[in-house]
Amino acid sequence: MATVLVVDDRATNREIARAALDHGGHHVIEAAEGREALTMARTTHPDLIVTDVVMPGMDGYEFVHELRADIGTADIPVLFYTANYRPDEAEPLAAAYGVTKVLSKSADPLDLLTAVDDALTTHPEPPAAEARPELLTEHLRTVNAKLVEKVLALDESQTRFDVLADISPIGIALGDTDMLATYVNPRLTEITATPAAGLLGRGWQNFLSAEARDRIRGGGDLPNDTVLDYGPVVLGDGRTRWLHVTVRRITDSDEQYTGFMAVIDDVTPLVEAEQQRHAEERQRIAERFDSLARLSGAVAHDFNNMLGITLSFGEFVEEAVRDAVGSVLTAEHADAIRQDLHQLSRAGKRAAHLAHQLLTFGGREVVQPTVIDPNAVVEEVCGMVVATAGEKVTLITRLDPGLRHTMADANQLCQVLLNLALNARDAMPHGGRIIFQTANVADPAAEPHLAGLPDGGYLQIAVIDNGEGMPPEVVDHAMEPFFTTKSKGQGTGLGLATAYGIVRQAGGELVIDSAVGRGTTIHIYLPVTDEPFQPGRPADPPNAAAGQTILLAEDEDGLRTVATRILSHAGYHVLSAANGEEALEVARRHPGVIHAALTDVVMPRMNGPELAAALRIHRPDTPVLYMSGYAAPLMTEEGILEPGVTVVGKPFTRDDLLTALNTTLAAAAC
Repeated sequence: MATVLVVDDRATNREIARAALDHGGHHVIEAAEGREALTMARTTHPDLIVTDVVMPGMDGYEFVHELRADIGTADIPVLFYTANYRPDEAEPLAAAYGVTKVLSKSADPLDLLTAVDDALTTHPEPPAAEARPELLTEHLRTVNAKLVEKVLALDESQTRFDVLADISPIGIALGDTDMLATYVNPRLTEITATPAAGLLGRGWQNFLSAEARDRIRGGGDLPNDTVLDYGPVVLGDGRTRWLHVTVRRITDSDEQYTGFMAVIDDVTPLVEAEQQRHAEERQRIAERFDSLARLSGAVAHDFNNMLGITLSFGEFVEEAVRDAVGSVLTAEHADAIRQDLHQLSRAGKRAAHLAHQLLTFGGREVVQPTVIDPNAVVEEVCGMVVATAGEKVTLITRLDPGLRHTMADANQLCQVLLNLALNARDAMPHGGRIIFQTANVADPAAEPHLAGLPDGGYLQIAVIDNGEGMPPEVVDHAMEPFFTTKSKGQGTGLGLATAYGIVRQAGGELVIDSAVGRGTTIHIYLPVTDEPFQPGRPADPPNAAAGQTILLAEDEDGLRTVATRILSHAGYHVLSAANGEEALEVARRHPGVIHAALTDVVMPRMNGPELAAALRIHRPDTPVLYMSGYAAPLMTEEGILEPGVTVVGKPFTRDDLLTALNTTLAAAAC
């Protein structure tokens, strides 16, 4: 085993030489420059020296000359290992200086090992050092020729860089380790509408967010190709543009950080096109859903009327059976009839729930929005999910403590989140993670999904799972009513459609982000409000006194009979009419007080709102209570009931109707 001294100013080159020599069983020592190598040669006297030619301070020729001039080191064989000279360029002068062989660094590392072994085996006698003028002249000529070659190559490289930088379609900034720009190309001045002088130093950082500026303070710690920003900025000329900023660390051959290069691209056209695509897609979805909503509303209206009749008469029959036990019916017969009625009632309630979902999907469900704290709703839902998700599902919450409030129906939002959580659970049959996350949307303009929604602040609620995920064709149809991927009997396909309708009626947006193997994230965006949040529930209204007169207008005969029977049994005097015109005529002829009017919304000849408007003229003290399975005529464009309007939804129970009527009568009496 021989001791070999490797001399090179670059650590990487020394590592390559060491690897080859270690493979040959040699002991390697290293020096980073000529003076250090001379000292090591004199103290350790290695068996052979492998040295670079071009090094700072002392080049390889000078090093060998000094080595040969010292009697203690003159006999050490030397190999040149160079990347700057071709062997045929360096060999004549190298031989004159006493170099055994010249090798190219681009050669196979095994060639270096072979040359070292040959030099150690043959022991050629190094020539004595001579200070011949012609040798020095040749030395200078060789070095000068190589310098000229390098300068010309550098000039050519600089010219190419200048041309590329000048015509580059993206902005470029180059700088030092303190992230101070020392060069910017013309395109960057165009993108930022700022002169080059204003971009040098820290000037280019003016177009980064505060968070991005904080990150680059320790530029040496940034990984390569770090995306610092992807957001809108206000330029020097007042325009708002989207800039994509990527920073790359510049390192030398020893991986030492020497500076940075920032690539700044104006991606505004791409972002605007994406926003336009989202807006158009949202419009197409809205049009498709609006047509389905109109259909579902019309179906639900008639469906609810029929269900109201069925369920109410079922209740009447059950009362009759209860009254007949012991006199007409035996207990056994009564129980059998009750069982049949229970099945009838159960089916009717399921159908009523289906109609309710159809109305909700269409954004025409009767809601009374209030100011709510979304974090509180999420926490309430989490309590429900924990009880049903199972031990294999982990529930995580990441709630923004500074989350703003929104105006919505808390029960409906709770229904949406619970449904999404249960969908997430079903997508993870072997267990997984469900995350509820809330945050204020810092810049709505930066969210392509909000394109087309009214301007203003928004908050986001995200339900995230790491389940199976959905392919694109499923995502495209996931919110359509009756679309489901579950097995028959496992779902109606109205869950996401209902959630979409609730969010849209609240003035927000629901977005699905999913891919197979990546899980699913449902983003809910809701408009924020500055109105104060007042927790608590209102007190139950007092019961109104019986014996009062109620004007009833309902075009469905069976449902009119049901309402008349419920009110009469509760002690009210009922004035019944089959439509709005008839109800108005009854009101005109009635000599006494009419304490309240209960009217359907959709009726032929004169609908409910028209009847209410006429009653405000003829009987201004008579409050109006609506009953409807489709309250669209009473709603604003945003899908919210007009102020002061109360609706009892069809199909209703006895308690639903009497509670709503009592509330209306109590409010009128105040």
